[in-house]
Amino acid sequence: MRKLLLILIIGASFGQISCERDDICAETTPTTPLLIIEFYDVNNPTLLKAPNNLTISTIVNEEVNEVLALVNLESIEIPLRTNNELTTYSFTINTAEDDEEEANTDVLTFTYTVTDEFVNKACGFRVVYDDLQNTNDPQQDGAWIQNIDIENPTVNDQNEAHISIFH
Repeated sequence: MRKLLLILIIGASFGQISCERDDICAETTPTTPLLIIEFYDVNNPTLLKAPNNLTISTIVNEEVNEVLALVNLESIEIPLRTNNELTTYSFTINTAEDDEEEANTDVLTFTYTVTDEFVNKACGFRVVYDDLQNTNDPQQDGAWIQNIDIENPTVNDQNEAHISIFH
């Protein structure tokens, strides 16, 4: 009887030791970052200025999908594509039905290098974007965006703005 009890205790001990704890990705672990854009007044470049009723849509293979609608924010966070080295967005102001001014759309294309970075076993990989560039000339006739500055060409966190848009 004692041998049986001893065998059960030893077996249970080995069972407990061989258990593997669950790997859970903590919420504080950095994941693929969003692109942070801040909007500034072109006449006073240090003053943040929200665009009026801004709608942002992504353009992939001529298919348009709305990302943000009717926002009046001085700063936005939008995703970049992880499976391609360019992302195209349309930025449209005055999109509300009751706006007195006509809607005005500027199309911006961002290029970058995609790098997969291993985080850990629980979280897997995240994407970091290097060499961020804007391939559009904001000085087109009728464009509401007057200037674009790349403040941080490496998008690896969401602590500060990567792009400043002046309008």
